[in-house]
Amino acid sequence: MRIYSQALSVILPTIYLLVVFYYGHILFGRSKQIEKQSTWVLIALLIIHATEIALRGLAIGTIPLATKFDALSFLSLIIVTVYLIIELSVKNKGTGFFTLTLAFIIQSISSVLYTWDLTYNPLLKNPVYAVHVVFTIMGYTAICISALYALMYIMLNHNIRNHKLGVIYDKLPSIELLENMSIRSIQIGIITLGIGLFLGHLRAGDVLGSYWPLDAKVLFSDLIWFAYALGYVIAQMRKWRGKWMAYLCLTGFAVLVLANVTILFIENTFHQFK
Repeated sequence: MRIYSQALSVILPTIYLLVVFYYGHILFGRSKQIEKQSTWVLIALLIIHATEIALRGLAIGTIPLATKFDALSFLSLIIVTVYLIIELSVKNKGTGFFTLTLAFIIQSISSVLYTWDLTYNPLLKNPVYAVHVVFTIMGYTAICISALYALMYIMLNHNIRNHKLGVIYDKLPSIELLENMSIRSIQIGIITLGIGLFLGHLRAGDVLGSYWPLDAKVLFSDLIWFAYALGYVIAQMRKWRGKWMAYLCLTGFAVLVLANVTILFIENTFHQFK
């Protein structure tokens, strides 16, 4: 299993680069054939990457998330997954080049610097905990992608108002569609992060004897999810749209980044994968 996983890990950046080429051609070119093939190429990438992670997990006997390079590879897979869901739901591929380029860079770093490490936390062997990790990472990734779309919305809106549209902006989705893509990402993030946190609390009850342990990461994660869920509900009730929704999304993302940077300096946490 290990040799197959290592082989796939080596070729994954090349496959990611091929996908970026396809979506770059959609953004800068006019080939209808490539546009039709792009989604299937993306699905093939998703299957190959998932297979690589599954083989690595079988080789080490647990979910491969112990090292930062494990996490980077998994993050790339989640970015592709979330983007594919958004692409299929809104039926637009105009932002794929930017999102998938980010995934390509992250996976390239993981593949080049990755080393096998067999010292894993036993918690990762538990299926409930594994699903908790998967959904939590997916939730945070969707929130980050939403912030990217919100930023693109603000930039495009600014250029439209100032009549400064170039080649790239002509190829991007409309500001209305960018807004919908950002909102759809938020919806995915709230749902998946909520599922991940719920499973995490269940697992904490079994392992620690408390469903609400006094842990910095647990506290910050719960507060972030609650803030996003509450903000989304209020925005829908008050019908906040356009730039106000985009600024709200970016503000939430800034708080998310600040909270996670703060957590890095807090060592007293049981959220250690190794």
